[in-house]
Amino acid sequence: MFFGDPAIGLIRRFLTFLAKMGLSVRDDPKKEVDIAGRAWGAPVDGLALSILHTPNERSDGLATVSVAIHNRGAAPLRLTTRGWLYFFQVSVVGGGTAAELTPYGRELMKPERQPAPRVVVLAPGEAVEADIPIGSIYRMLTGTYRVRASCEARDGRVESNEIVIGG
Repeated sequence: MFFGDPAIGLIRRFLTFLAKMGLSVRDDPKKEVDIAGRAWGAPVDGLALSILHTPNERSDGLATVSVAIHNRGAAPLRLTTRGWLYFFQVSVVGGGTAAELTPYGRELMKPERQPAPRVVVLAPGEAVEADIPIGSIYRMLTGTYRVRASCEARDGRVESNEIVIGG
């Protein structure tokens, strides 16, 4: 096939891009999260968050983080989300100031870009994760950046552990 391999590669790159944005394709298998190998923030309402710098598979070298949410409670939790990219708020701070959004990040974070709300049910002990391409969303020049994630819960804000990227 003359166009077979390039077309498959293009589709694969597009689906990988969607997955890194926190979106899933209907037939994607559920991703298993290794909760034992991660550092976690303090739980709130039975929810705990973890952030982890993930190995970069991209040739541009831009940073990507994995944000995981874990139900540590005894009952299932129903979360309403417009996609994990909008559910998790990621803080990127370098040199004492918040990193600014790139033009792509500004466009991506516009409210009209958010998908329709959907309900995600986390069973007791279940965790899910999303890869967030922070290097594409935030302007991260040379230096060290402190990164953490958070989300809203019924009884307050859930904060992840903090990681340091760069340096």
